[in-house]
Amino acid sequence: MSTIHITLNGEKRELPSGSSVADLLKLECAESQKVAVVVNENIVRPDKRESAVLQENDQVEILVFAGGG
Repeated sequence: MSTIHITLNGEKRELPSGSSVADLLKLECAESQKVAVVVNENIVRPDKRESAVLQENDQVEILVFAGGG
């Protein structure tokens, strides 16, 4: 199985080739959280996460919404 290398929140990661943003969220146990995902400075909307396939050297940020008072 071939792999790709991405940077996730500043850390290098290796993923199977063909992984989508949704796949990454599952791997990170973040699919059920309210998060924003940015790939190469472009926001990936929730309805596009299954079809957004990650590429070699992508820069990905997963931002978790935190409430406070």
